[in-house]
Amino acid sequence: MRKNLVVQLIYRIILCCVSFLACLLSLRIFYAGQGGRPMSWEILKYYTNLSNFVVFVVSLAVTIATAVRVLKGEREGYNRILLTFKFMTTVMILVTFLVVVFLLNSPANASYWLDVGNMSYHCLAPLLFVFDYILFEKKGTMSVFAPLYSLILPLVYVVYIFILGATVENFEYPYFFLNVREIGYGSVCLWVLALVAIFTVLGYLLWLWNRFGKFGGKWKFDFHGIRHTRREHEEG
Repeated sequence: MRKNLVVQLIYRIILCCVSFLACLLSLRIFYAGQGGRPMSWEILKYYTNLSNFVVFVVSLAVTIATAVRVLKGEREGYNRILLTFKFMTTVMILVTFLVVVFLLNSPANASYWLDVGNMSYHCLAPLLFVFDYILFEKKGTMSVFAPLYSLILPLVYVVYIFILGATVENFEYPYFFLNVREIGYGSVCLWVLALVAIFTVLGYLLWLWNRFGKFGGKWKFDFHGIRHTRREHEEG
């Protein structure tokens, strides 16, 4: 089932549809989940929105690549494109889900689950993307450095917010833990270090999942580098 390209294609089409809806809602086109506020450039300061945009682009690219292979008559295999970047995006959107659900919102509140916006870009799109990686990516393909690469996009985002805070008059910080005016640079740095630690742990947990599989006829962890040759990967 994991190698079935038709199953992967169906799943990814659903993922693309949900992810596209999440992007539309994050743009406030329908005002859903945004309190009726109109669209403005400030949507680009939210990590949730930016991470969902990246998820949609990666999902669309992988879906198109899968569709092309199916149309050519292939029926088994794994994703061949954007392998490391897809891993990085998976870690990024997983943190979006965890931070929003457990740090910024209250899942115990019924209104949270009735909000179409919250459900799409905070829960459904992130989880569908994460499960796409867990269910359908080939085992043993990720470098031990891949979780560290996953820190690049979040740290670029932090620098981006600092630049906006320093250059935009009366800038409203999107998250309390990045608000240097309220809690100071020292506290913000502590929060950033904590989030970097979370990213790193989640990244290596996902890496361990990628490294656990059936190698040489036995279920085990493969810690000896990427054993698959390029030809084997393409055939897989």
